[in-house]
Amino acid sequence: MSMLVIDQMDFLFNNINTIIMLILVIVVPLIILNIVTKTVLKLSKSNSFEETSILSLLKLIRYCVFIIIFLACLDVMGINIHSLFVSLGLVSVAMSLAAKDTLSNVISGLIIFIEKKFQVDDMIEIDNQKGQVDKIGLKAVQLRSNAGLIIIPNILFSTKPFVNYTRNGYYIESFTVFLKNEYILDEKIEQMTQILEKSTLILKDPKYKIFVKNMTEEGVEVLVKVAVDNPLDDSYIISELMKEFKRKIEIEDKK
Repeated sequence: MSMLVIDQMDFLFNNINTIIMLILVIVVPLIILNIVTKTVLKLSKSNSFEETSILSLLKLIRYCVFIIIFLACLDVMGINIHSLFVSLGLVSVAMSLAAKDTLSNVISGLIIFIEKKFQVDDMIEIDNQKGQVDKIGLKAVQLRSNAGLIIIPNILFSTKPFVNYTRNGYYIESFTVFLKNEYILDEKIEQMTQILEKSTLILKDPKYKIFVKNMTEEGVEVLVKVAVDNPLDDSYIISELMKEFKRKIEIEDKK
């Protein structure tokens, strides 16, 4: 056996642990990456995330895994990566500050992806913004509303409460009707009840509600609550109901 072969065998025996560790730190993360990729792609088929966001997410995961593998290999080979981290410390701090908002939105996007609290075409409201979900991206959610497209950063869904009207199946809208004191209150409320019963603009379940909200020297404020299936139609529905009240019963515009 030649000296070269003997030297190679000695090298292998002397560094067998290092070689095994190198194989492990390369193969294991790649196996995990493959499993994660297949899982994300499978979930995305039944989820409402847009394809570009899924691809961006997978690319980000791959970059992170490759960086981890590279650093782990350096550590296994005895290279002091601590000094490398120190030398790159300032750069890392600057980059982390610059990417803080982006990272927060991405993490919130992952939470939306996992929890599935809403999906495309759901009607939602958050931070006084109401609309139908058009796209769910890695950094933001796009809503369609009567005013146009609304872009909501994903981080808001982690920091602010929101309502999914599609999951609820209905949306409660309220408005106030003013009645003069000389009117017979019970009679007017009965007339309003008949109009609401016949209306095709509102849902009958849950049932509408009529309350006396306030009483003044001029008259009585009556609060009407109705359920609608599309909150984007609320202004139109209220307008039509008010016109119907005005036509069929005597109500006053509040001065």
